[in-house]
Amino acid sequence: MTARCTLHMPEQVAEQIFHHLFPGDDREHELVLLAGLAHIGDELRLLVREVVPAREGLDCGVGKYGHRTVKAHFIQPLVRRAREERKVFLSVHNHGGTDSVSFSVDDWQAHERGYPALLDLADGMPVGAIVFAQNAAAGDIWLPDGRRLQIDETRVVGSNVVKMYDSPKKRPFDRTHDEFHDRQTLMFGRKGQEELRTAHVGIIGVGGVGSLLVEYLSRLGVGTLSIVDPDRIEPSNLSRVVGATRWDTRYPFSNSAAPKWIRQLALRRATRKVDIAKRVALTANPGCQIHTISDDFAKDSIARQLLGCDFLFLAADSMRARLVFNAVVQQYFIPGFQIGTRIESHQGIDTNAYSVVRWVLPGRNCLWCSGMISPHQLAVEAKTEVEVRDQAYGSSVPNPSVLTMNAVGASHAVNDFLFSYLGLFHAGVKADPMRWKHFDRQVVYEKYPPDQACLECGSTEKSRFGQGDSLGLPTVF
Repeated sequence: MTARCTLHMPEQVAEQIFHHLFPGDDREHELVLLAGLAHIGDELRLLVREVVPAREGLDCGVGKYGHRTVKAHFIQPLVRRAREERKVFLSVHNHGGTDSVSFSVDDWQAHERGYPALLDLADGMPVGAIVFAQNAAAGDIWLPDGRRLQIDETRVVGSNVVKMYDSPKKRPFDRTHDEFHDRQTLMFGRKGQEELRTAHVGIIGVGGVGSLLVEYLSRLGVGTLSIVDPDRIEPSNLSRVVGATRWDTRYPFSNSAAPKWIRQLALRRATRKVDIAKRVALTANPGCQIHTISDDFAKDSIARQLLGCDFLFLAADSMRARLVFNAVVQQYFIPGFQIGTRIESHQGIDTNAYSVVRWVLPGRNCLWCSGMISPHQLAVEAKTEVEVRDQAYGSSVPNPSVLTMNAVGASHAVNDFLFSYLGLFHAGVKADPMRWKHFDRQVVYEKYPPDQACLECGSTEKSRFGQGDSLGLPTVF
């Protein structure tokens, strides 16, 4: 049963909305939003895909009841589009004020007169109204089953995550967290620490990079972590997986000097990486809620368990995981980071070594149209283990990995999450991907211009952008 309703939009969409509603003339203005729909637990999430401004004097004006209204010739085609595309129709206007906003008596009466007919036209999709102030939003959402929901939170996803409500929200503060995190609370305050305590973060892959992410996030005081990794720890992981012990690998039975059958048995009984990560997190923060998923993120049932997260961190190696992660960001408007380290060699000589943090946002830094997802590698990963082994002919070698290089990417990603989620970045900060070239001590800012025709992040009707539940994820099964 749906218990709450939220409205989510990328920063660039919010800019369109506020530019039209607040041009500086202190008057009311109108527009329509078309939004995707997602059911995530008990939450109904509205994902704004498109902004359609109403033209003053042509599409809107003063109605026969004495208040401003949007004309039928403007509304009806958009409701039909919403019905055909299975989107949510939202009529929007603005009021004065800054941190609080509400519908007027005239607004409520207009909803009662008009929204039953709009529901019929929408053919099974919700419809609703939103009113904005400069830093506040309220909503009245009509569901096909006759229920009405208010908008509990409006969230703008960009360099800073901005949360808006109908009036300022006060949450009870947990004093135990105040004591344990006193020094960082001196920087971003009790409210900031409480925001972290109520945050839900997903970490995909808890090897060399992911284990550091768990350590950092749990010590910051993030309240809920969902951790995904299908693997067990191996002896070669011990130098870079935070919190892992020799006994986790069942050493000395996993020692290369042991008989093969004993080594194989030991590795089958080795500790799962997600369990090591849970141990690390609870040691750092006993109040943290940990959800461990020892399975492949590329499976549909697994990926969907992370749709309730506020932020995602991708620290897995596979190209399929990149594909699914990128799709989740674009389809459900969950911001995230892809973090990695690479060491390249030629004829036995290391020629390049770098760490990278790619901040992926809805409509920005898409991993697909920026070329960070290889169709060839996806095809390789789709083959069976036997096919891969037969084609490799013994040429594949383990990828090098160094703890300190992993820490460069992990620490920067978590720091960016901290500043973004608490809204600490200065205005104009860009979410450009960053690459640290270790041999040259250089930092390179990468730029991936958005491709409006991209079927993942683009603005076309068929793109994945903001589609929510109306489109499947590119998972394996």
